[in-house]
Amino acid sequence: MEYLVIRLPALEANACWQVVDSHGAPLPQCGEGELAQAAAVAEGKKVVLLAPAGEVFRASLELPARGRRAALRGARYALEDRIAGDVEEMHFAFGSATEDSLDVAAIERRRLAEWLSRCSSEGLTPVAVYGESDTLPELPNASIALLEHDSLLVRNGGGQVASAEPGELASLVDILCAELADGEASPFRLVIYCEPALESAAREAMAQLAGREVELRLLESGVMAHMAAEALSGRGVNLLQGEFRPRDDQHRLFRNLAVSLLAVALLYPVFLALEGWRAQEEYEVAAEAVDAGLGRLMPNVTGRANLRAELRRRIVTADLAAAASSDEFLRLVEALENSGGERVRVLGLNFGNASARVQVRATDMETLDETRRRLVSSGYSVLVQTAVPESNGAVVGELDLRDEQDR
Repeated sequence: MEYLVIRLPALEANACWQVVDSHGAPLPQCGEGELAQAAAVAEGKKVVLLAPAGEVFRASLELPARGRRAALRGARYALEDRIAGDVEEMHFAFGSATEDSLDVAAIERRRLAEWLSRCSSEGLTPVAVYGESDTLPELPNASIALLEHDSLLVRNGGGQVASAEPGELASLVDILCAELADGEASPFRLVIYCEPALESAAREAMAQLAGREVELRLLESGVMAHMAAEALSGRGVNLLQGEFRPRDDQHRLFRNLAVSLLAVALLYPVFLALEGWRAQEEYEVAAEAVDAGLGRLMPNVTGRANLRAELRRRIVTADLAAAASSDEFLRLVEALENSGGERVRVLGLNFGNASARVQVRATDMETLDETRRRLVSSGYSVLVQTAVPESNGAVVGELDLRDEQDR
């Protein structure tokens, strides 16, 4: 699968675009111009938009140990003092969460609707919209700066984002240092990214940061190729959530079909009780078909009674009845099927709130890593919790997944 990543202009300037493969590697198709020109290369590709950093508010929201769901529902009001504008006019989207924090993005609802309308008029249907700041790399204990001819974008280690003129780097760093240290001096590590043509300008800015730890990294392939690759990393907050979530007829058909099949599976014991008068031969044929399907799903479980007991345990554990009604569960099932292939088997699945813990058996470590990369390309952030080798060379791994496109 190929992706067309389009960087939207901040004002009435041209858009920029770059085509990348599913792993973020740049392909020859790139350019700058009107959206109609970008649409000309969009056929057969998934479209991702990058919104100007100044239009997207980004923050990390602290979550209490208790009452996490209530905190999520009240996120917009918890951030009200930090957002310039009426929160009732803002669209909020949520990203990955740790034990005590949650990534949040907000944008004017009207502005996002305008961009999507413009794209629709050119035949573009984006699968994700990220703020430009989400394309800055995440480095441990470091702030990141992206220096361009006419703009400067800085994100500190706490996730705060600021944009300014290129010549304001030194003053912006001083402000960030003061915020991180509550007004007191603090060690500060800064990594500056820029194209080779701006190396001299970057070094001039570095000269003004005496006493700070500063590193320069040149983007040999260009800013747009770098942004496009980072957009597929799975770390950003996709703004297409809630009322802006993309939907299509094929997806609805698949969802309805999956819900119907799941309902049949859950009601199967009742069906047998009501239809017990049917011939024993017909029952055995149906039971064998169900057992065969369950056997493929749970290859390590043998015996009819054990298969049904394991199915009931997984349903209770994963709350599949609720999950089946959500787009996130169906997308996860589809992603697992596409990423694993014949060399990977799903041994267990716990799903909830657009995240899942999946236990898989891969033929080897390389296959497990390939599965992880494919899941990331499908829009998930993936953390390998364990990878236990077996005597035959296979590997049993536990993966934590979070759907970044829908959260």
